[in-house]
Amino acid sequence: MGPLAMVVLSLMLPAPAPGADADASGPPSAGGAPVAVEVGFYALDFARVTAREESFDLTGYLELSWHDPRLALPEGDRPASGPGAWRRVDPSRIWTPRVFFENALEPPREHGAPVVEADADGRVTSWSVVSGKFSSPMDLRPFPFDRQRLRVRVGSFEDESVVRFAVKPELVIVEPDAFVTDWAIGEPSARIDSHQYVPGQPSYPRFEYAVAVGRRSTFYVWRIMVPLTLLVAVSWSAFWFEPTGLQPQISTCTAALISLVAFNFAIDFALPKVAYLTLIDRHALIGFAFVASAAAAVTMIHVAVTNGRLPLARSIQRVARWAFPPAYLMSTALNLASAPVLSG
Repeated sequence: MGPLAMVVLSLMLPAPAPGADADASGPPSAGGAPVAVEVGFYALDFARVTAREESFDLTGYLELSWHDPRLALPEGDRPASGPGAWRRVDPSRIWTPRVFFENALEPPREHGAPVVEADADGRVTSWSVVSGKFSSPMDLRPFPFDRQRLRVRVGSFEDESVVRFAVKPELVIVEPDAFVTDWAIGEPSARIDSHQYVPGQPSYPRFEYAVAVGRRSTFYVWRIMVPLTLLVAVSWSAFWFEPTGLQPQISTCTAALISLVAFNFAIDFALPKVAYLTLIDRHALIGFAFVASAAAAVTMIHVAVTNGRLPLARSIQRVARWAFPPAYLMSTALNLASAPVLSG
């Protein structure tokens, strides 16, 4: 049953009457076997993805389903199929899986109390809509061409001897209208694993929901990478001046270097703060290196001129004039090629 159908159905169903269901506060284990609980998660919308904090804000629909034969109705009391086939159940009077969001940075906010319903066969469904801020490790080395996997992990307070999780594939989805600024939302996936929180203690089941997202890099390309490239190219104009004129050559290189420093400070707000170099960081460093190399070449040209070796100065200038552009393009291409294509 889909999330919308469940919402509409919950409004149509009457509240449970006192004593409508027998007390079933313990887990419905059959012969000591763990209870099979199907878990589904439906991403309704994203608020933001914060690369600096490696976190994201999400509103989602969480559904848990399991079978409790103690809640099955006798044959004579079973309603016909339709809305009446499901009845509201008081969660305080039955056993329900106790779960939590493992990677929530703060307690998620529930949009109303969880709704618990059971059908005539004892199939129980608990669902709720929650909003929260979740941590998710991000590999930002390819920034701004990175792709991430935003993960929501649901853990259990009861170990695997009591509960066994299974993925509910029809509810591993993303709302088609979900949107997050600067990112393109891809396909979701889900998996089940077990986690041992304390060495030597029992393992606990864990459900992990992940959504692939790719950064929209247009802003960073046209507002950061292209201007940086143009500033580097400006420094090469120093190789086209007359070798005997030091002033325009050194002024050009100095102006390009100062502009690079100022531009780097100006764009700092848009860049993630991480302990390693991203692709755009390396692009900036390559630019600094080439502008500094241009200044060094101008110095060599000036020394040759002052020593009366004008032919050598012109030779250095010709080599620099045609060597710098392809060397810079090759360095930029290697930088782009060295970044991982897919993160997470």
